[in-house]
Amino acid sequence: MALLLKLPLLVLEAVCMRISGIPPNPPTSSGHVVVPDWREHFLRNLAYPSKILRITSWLAQFVEFIVIVAYCNPTGPMSHLVLKTLVADTSCVVRLRVTPQFLMGNGINLAGTILRVLCYRALGRLFVFELRIQKDHELVTDGPYAYVRHPSYTGLILSILGGFLGHASSSWILQCGPLQNAFIQALTVLWIIVAIAVISSLLLRTSREDAMLHKAFGDSWVKWSEKVPYQLIPGVY
Repeated sequence: MALLLKLPLLVLEAVCMRISGIPPNPPTSSGHVVVPDWREHFLRNLAYPSKILRITSWLAQFVEFIVIVAYCNPTGPMSHLVLKTLVADTSCVVRLRVTPQFLMGNGINLAGTILRVLCYRALGRLFVFELRIQKDHELVTDGPYAYVRHPSYTGLILSILGGFLGHASSSWILQCGPLQNAFIQALTVLWIIVAIAVISSLLLRTSREDAMLHKAFGDSWVKWSEKVPYQLIPGVY
């Protein structure tokens, strides 16, 4: 059935969220950490709610996955129980089809994740989530950093927006009744607030990181910033 085509895309969406949102390297005490200002404190304080909401998003994707499997295999031993427990009306399941909006969200999420991975590879051990000049730190100006100065932020923002588009389309949360529950409504509002807060924090953080690198690398950073004048989007911003 056409619904089954959505299953690998749900898995892809969950994997992208895992790759984009979890640091590729453990925190390090090497080098000099930048004294955090209010912007950095604000972003760090979002780490725990972001983790919780990432887990709940994975749970929603898992539920949608098993609902589709149960609907497409009605004679399965657990199918009736799954559908009876997780959907308000089995007729809603046909609305979980792959839509253009879902595909767009999936594509944006994947593009953001690929960009993040390219940044992970370009920076290697230097890629950590906190602002830090590590021992033997080098100014990386190749790969994605040859086009914008903060491509990893661009990638994460794309992943967040893509994930939102995916959930805001033909998802189990929207189509099969969970939003009738007050707790799910509150959790959805919180997800949106945290997503907006993370994106806003990343936008505010770019100038802070530029100042850190300028101080650490001096003329090398100035030459790079003249060659790569845009922070997030080539030719735009």
